[in-house]
Amino acid sequence: MHTTAASNLDTTELFRYTTGRWLYNEREQNTCRYVRFDVDSLLNVACKAVGARICTKITKFDEGSYNKAFCLTFDDETQVIARIPCPVAGPSYRTTASEVATLEFAREVLQLPVPRILTWSGAEGCSTNRVGIDYIIMEAVPGVPLGMRWYQVAGREQVSPLVDGILDFESRMESVHFSQYGSLYFKEDVAPESQTHPLFAGEVDDSLKCFAEKYRIGPLIDRHWWRGVRSRMALDRGPWPDATSYYLAVAKNEQKLLAQHTPDSQTPSFRRTPIHPRETHLRLLDMYIRAIPFVLPQDSELSTPTLWHPDLSLGNILISESHIPSIQGVIDWQHATVLPYFQQVALPPAIVYEGHQFNPRLHPLALASSREPPDTLNPAEEEEYRLHHRLATRHNLYQAQIRLGHKRRHAASSLPHIEQLIMLPAYVVHGILDLRQCLLFLRDNWTKVAPAGVPCPIEFSQEEIAEHEQQWRAFQFYQAAIELFNTKLDCEGDGRVSHDSYAAVKERLEGLKESWSEEFTGSPFPYQDGAYSFFLS
Repeated sequence: MHTTAASNLDTTELFRYTTGRWLYNEREQNTCRYVRFDVDSLLNVACKAVGARICTKITKFDEGSYNKAFCLTFDDETQVIARIPCPVAGPSYRTTASEVATLEFAREVLQLPVPRILTWSGAEGCSTNRVGIDYIIMEAVPGVPLGMRWYQVAGREQVSPLVDGILDFESRMESVHFSQYGSLYFKEDVAPESQTHPLFAGEVDDSLKCFAEKYRIGPLIDRHWWRGVRSRMALDRGPWPDATSYYLAVAKNEQKLLAQHTPDSQTPSFRRTPIHPRETHLRLLDMYIRAIPFVLPQDSELSTPTLWHPDLSLGNILISESHIPSIQGVIDWQHATVLPYFQQVALPPAIVYEGHQFNPRLHPLALASSREPPDTLNPAEEEEYRLHHRLATRHNLYQAQIRLGHKRRHAASSLPHIEQLIMLPAYVVHGILDLRQCLLFLRDNWTKVAPAGVPCPIEFSQEEIAEHEQQWRAFQFYQAAIELFNTKLDCEGDGRVSHDSYAAVKERLEGLKESWSEEFTGSPFPYQDGAYSFFLS
């Protein structure tokens, strides 16, 4: 008999979003993160999983954009993590089932340092889930987030183990070639027709044969494919046998969406402006569909279905707390995908230098020559200069390692349209401006990205180009203005701020409102209810 210690808990604090406040659309943001569940049943499940008699403490220790995570402490001092997806994360069971399967695959097949799953809501098959919501109970990973030490570590002896560790992590992921594109699941969690399809491509190494029947590729769980009204539609979410089918599916899904929900019939809330006519959007999708077969890489090695972590950021890589840092684990595999290799090769967010003082793409010797700060800087400015130089050098070091020791990765990242290939599926979903800008790039570089002799199917009139350039300039102003306002307000995307700063930021926002220019940005003041939201659109 496993008992719990939940009688004195304020369960409403566990259910609702408590990490911060939203400057606008707060009711909707909180609603899509509200999760009610049976706390006693969750704790009983956890007690049974670890063999404890009683759970003595439950603490909400992390609350991201898509999940709630709780630290559960038991009477024997054991601690585990309970993770529950929010409604905004996507279809609850599929999202959870794919994350669990991916974690187990990463652990037992790729031998990566990831949390060990103790149990989850689908572990008992079709039995009743008394918790009332999907969940994962997993071991806690030792260490601290990389972000806690990334800005303090210095010198090659401390930085190289981290850069090499991330590269090794990625190399293990790209070492396995799957047979289809989609997301990873246990065999029993995919449709019968997907269960008959082999997991791996080609000849399978003996070390992988024992896993070939445990897992399968199923529908893509990338949130872009479930945004807004799409979550309620029967769309093609895979799995797909080739990269062309994957790229075409996203456009055909949008055609289906436009047939059922035209811009005029949809509420303008939470969407970017300007909103274009349905015919304009359909014409762009038609050009995209005709161009895609010719712009995907011809080298099959660059298109291999490859599993990748969705967000190798400073918060998801855990490292040793002291001494020379080393990677202890990687967390948050929700929304992991198996996609064409070339689409997975972007630099991990943890490595990317986002400052403006240095160009991380410089030759290493040129970057090294600017290590010492100018004499005109004061001590505080010197310290900031050195920090930026260190961060840019790490970005540069990572790229140099790719260039020298990872031939296939370098070939993929050197494609002239690699940025467009990576972002195109998301651009199709985001709306017209990004998609049209990308199509214009492909048109202007057609002879570099398509086979010789293939006529370009992307055509725009001078009037259409002029209209786009005007709207694109306004959009660039809009993005720059948002970045500036977020910096001044010290807020995150979608206007998220801390509880303590909310009142002061709201007051500061009122003072900034008059400086917003709808003429230059092409958008009404964005920090107000009903305005565009990444999470709500």
